[in-house]
Amino acid sequence: MSTSSPFKFGRVVTGEDFINREPEKRRIRNNILSLNNTIIISPRRWGKSSLVRQLAAEMESEKIRFILLDIYNIRTEEEFLTTYSREVLKAAVTKKEELLNSAKGFFKKIIPIISFRLAPIHDISLKFNWEEAKDAIDEIINLPEKVAMEKGLRLVVCIDEFQNIARIKDYEKLEETLRSCWQHHKNVSYCLYGSKKHMMADIFTNKSRPFYRFGDIIMLDKVPEEHWSAFILNGFEKTGKTFPVQLVGELIEMTDNHPEYIQQLAHFIWSLTEKVADEMILQEASELVLNSNSIFYQEVCDNLSLTQLNLIKAVKQGETQFTSTEVMRRYNLGTPRNVSKNKEILESKDIIDFSSDPPSFSDPFFRRWFGMTFSME
Repeated sequence: MSTSSPFKFGRVVTGEDFINREPEKRRIRNNILSLNNTIIISPRRWGKSSLVRQLAAEMESEKIRFILLDIYNIRTEEEFLTTYSREVLKAAVTKKEELLNSAKGFFKKIIPIISFRLAPIHDISLKFNWEEAKDAIDEIINLPEKVAMEKGLRLVVCIDEFQNIARIKDYEKLEETLRSCWQHHKNVSYCLYGSKKHMMADIFTNKSRPFYRFGDIIMLDKVPEEHWSAFILNGFEKTGKTFPVQLVGELIEMTDNHPEYIQQLAHFIWSLTEKVADEMILQEASELVLNSNSIFYQEVCDNLSLTQLNLIKAVKQGETQFTSTEVMRRYNLGTPRNVSKNKEILESKDIIDFSSDPPSFSDPFFRRWFGMTFSME
């Protein structure tokens, strides 16, 4: 019997820690097998990365290889293309000698500089002479297709936080080059996913953008409650503890069915429970969740203007007509132009979703903390 918590949060999960998502996996799997591209959009911490990694674990074989990139911290075109090339080569070439011999053959205009650390092959370093590479961008971007053809593989290039490509200088040109190359690939499919809903939607649904209609867009929804119920009850049972069935619905409602918070709250309940959880433990655990995240919530608010905070107050109070004279006056929201700009900022920061009706908080515990911290008068 395990003495460790069966509930994981704050990291990507796979295997028995991964919750359902069978319809989404089936849809993405079919896209991959048909060499169609997939776009996944959902708020942060809803399980996009876990979904893709779980699918990679299930599908990867001698003939299908997954390339997993996270561009959250990438700021330059050089960083993006270097990371992109390195991960493609790591996934497709499994022997050190073969990598050294074949890597140069994949490029005609440039020569990559490859080195190995003391760790296995998957810990490699790749660099380009960027003065040369700038004139051979297409060759770098077409690397997955070339590797796939020469190795007889199908590659799946998965890029997390894809909307962050907009942080790269002259990203518009990079987008155009990526699309112009990728659309001709016959042995590679692309899975691009991100958490900034408005930015991702603009990239893939705006007719003026290069990636317009690039692939099948999946707006990732919440995991159905019945799957969470079974997971929570089983997690307690297999570790010799009991979570009363009647409290499961309350836990899910308290977290607004938010995957990360369900796992975190369940973890704290499990930690506080010796044998059988009860309502008092549930409430105590919810306070632990609130307290453990309050430093992040405070940092979010410290970086907001007064009118942005006031707009959040208006949302918290159930207002919807934010540019009406009465609402702007009551909450000191400034002008209609201020309201419009602040709505964009709060959406870009994943604080409020103004596309829902009525507007909603992206984070259920932040909503609760905000109501406790800021006066609603």
